[in-house]
Amino acid sequence: MSKIPLSRDFNITPSTVNAAGTALDVYGLLLSDNELLPVGKVTEFTSAADVGSALGTTSKEYRAASLYMSGYDNSTVRPGAVLFGRLVKSPVAGWLLSGSFKGVKIDALKTVSGTITLTVDGESVTSSSINLTSVTSFTDAAAAIATAIGSGVTVDWLSIQSRFIIRSATTGADSEVSLADDSVAAIALKLTANTAATNSPGAAATSITDTMAAIVNQNQDWVMTSSLVEFTDDEKEELCAWVNASNNRYAYSLHDTSAAPTVANNEACFVQSVVVANGFENVFAVYGTYLYAVLSLAYSASLNFSRTNGRVSYKFRAFAGIAPNVTDNATAAALESNGYNFYGAYGQNKTMANYVSNGAITGKFLWLDSFISQVWINANLVAAFANLFTNNSSYAFNAPGYSSVSAAVIDVATNAINFGAVRPGVVLDQAQINIVNDAVGTDISNALFTQGWFFYIPVQTGASRTERSLDGAIFYYVDGQLIQDINMTSTNIL
Repeated sequence: MSKIPLSRDFNITPSTVNAAGTALDVYGLLLSDNELLPVGKVTEFTSAADVGSALGTTSKEYRAASLYMSGYDNSTVRPGAVLFGRLVKSPVAGWLLSGSFKGVKIDALKTVSGTITLTVDGESVTSSSINLTSVTSFTDAAAAIATAIGSGVTVDWLSIQSRFIIRSATTGADSEVSLADDSVAAIALKLTANTAATNSPGAAATSITDTMAAIVNQNQDWVMTSSLVEFTDDEKEELCAWVNASNNRYAYSLHDTSAAPTVANNEACFVQSVVVANGFENVFAVYGTYLYAVLSLAYSASLNFSRTNGRVSYKFRAFAGIAPNVTDNATAAALESNGYNFYGAYGQNKTMANYVSNGAITGKFLWLDSFISQVWINANLVAAFANLFTNNSSYAFNAPGYSSVSAAVIDVATNAINFGAVRPGVVLDQAQINIVNDAVGTDISNALFTQGWFFYIPVQTGASRTERSLDGAIFYYVDGQLIQDINMTSTNIL
């Protein structure tokens, strides 16, 4: 169901100052062209087993979900769900998928008789009398059902899913097969809403931009997306442009299987020639197949925002069920020089470890954990303000009103400090201090050092009061960053 975004009333623009519960489930969204994913719907699964039952255990979707739902090694929570969005790169047919016949013997269908009525391509169609007395397999039953309905559809038996699928013989936006009316035969064949049948409309080819807009209009409970389909460079660029325009709300885990990223400082690789050249932000480039791109989604969905110091970097995470795809220093260095993440096998002396590296994302937030943290903070600020203003109270443009608005920020800031998204005790560069002090008009460096954050409300103009819009407020917070490398000397004092 579509909703008016709360950002219409509570708009928070992420920003940074560069150096010299939750209101959001950080689920991953996987883009797929699997026919059994309904068009125009975000499909949610809460386990890899459910994905396997619906789409098959040999499918890309199942392999990706198995990795994703496992999270990263030693994570204290696991992803609660995985989301799938349907890609339509060429016209597709509408279909009706029956409820499951898992465990049902073919003899149970031999008593089915009667007609079914459904809508095909906008026209009501009533089948001839269906008689399954002589069928010896579910495939035979599918053929008999197809004959009874007529040439406007095809009917197949999906043995892996244990379901019948009735497809329109046409493709495109006018292609349709509705749920069947509740006749005796339709119920026995599980073609009705009450027997867990589902249907999907046909569709014309849809651009990635329009696909993503439709997804966001329906479901915003995700942060990172990746494609199980091998995109062309133009399609990758289109999705890069979309996340770049998302106001730092969504990120794209882009996978690249070409050899170009393994050549150091290669201006011809995709990240350098397209992402960097166009200034696309929020792109998390990954070397390898779609499975390696899924790891960043698994990481994001496994962060424990309720845990003290639950924030961990993407770098150093390990994942069961997938092998490192980089084993030498030259390749690792080349990939990092080109802006790609990878899964590495590291070793020195007798110490060996497998972990992903290095967690860089394009744009102002630099690192994946910083990007995820700001999305989470901003989502919780929206929730805090929504709760404040729907609590049967009003707030004036005066000190008590500003205090109430400021108080709504405290719980968000406290939770962010507990998680590690906000860090007190960080010594900022003088250039950073000057920027924030100049913006606020007073010295807030001590507040940023002692508590890690500061909420600033500027003097409001008469126009702002007339429009009833509190404008220009800024939530400053210190990210603090995370230690990922150590460069030191060891000195032997004789």
